[in-house]
Amino acid sequence: MACNNSATDQESIPAPSHTIKPVSADYLKNDKNDSNKVKRVTEIVVKNRAEYSESFIQGLKEMDFEKFELKDSLLLINGKDTSYFPNIPKIGKQIVLTGRKGNLAIALKIKRINYTTIDYKIEMVEFGKTSHIQSGRADIISSFFLGGESDESEKTGNVYFVAEYSEHKEKNCYTYIRLGYEEKTGPYLLGKLKKNCNGKIKDININNFTALIEK
Repeated sequence: MACNNSATDQESIPAPSHTIKPVSADYLKNDKNDSNKVKRVTEIVVKNRAEYSESFIQGLKEMDFEKFELKDSLLLINGKDTSYFPNIPKIGKQIVLTGRKGNLAIALKIKRINYTTIDYKIEMVEFGKTSHIQSGRADIISSFFLGGESDESEKTGNVYFVAEYSEHKEKNCYTYIRLGYEEKTGPYLLGKLKKNCNGKIKDININNFTALIEK
């Protein structure tokens, strides 16, 4: 289906027939070999397709719900429950975060391009040894509305909520970017990385490297 960037465009997108779906009581009463039984599909209604990544929409299709509606920052679930996309960072805003631990320094440049996706560039420098640069595009998980993630500030011990964006590449390479505001002493934006495939630099996780702080 061709993309349409019109803000008034609305389309209903059926899920693939192989997607796992909830089944009705009537369906369960049918014989397992009944070729006439009807499988229920997840309906997804999108106000403006350009505001969400295709992988995010595909992820919704694989979940066990009857219907999703995407209207700007609002996600409507089964016509009654609502959730809003995290506003971290704001759409269109470019941010640079940096951090250093020992001989390793990391700079992260991000820009939110729509409600689900950020563009990023990561520069890693291990002084006197090596460096690694990577650019990409990371999406928020489709099930973000089921429960929030949180991290703990290393300086204050305060817990703050985060939005997590991820990208997976070939050879099991992954990048997770966790962003959140430490409100009690700021607010200021913090970033945590979980990342492998860094050339000669070690894998990074939320425990072995410090939080990145907005410049």
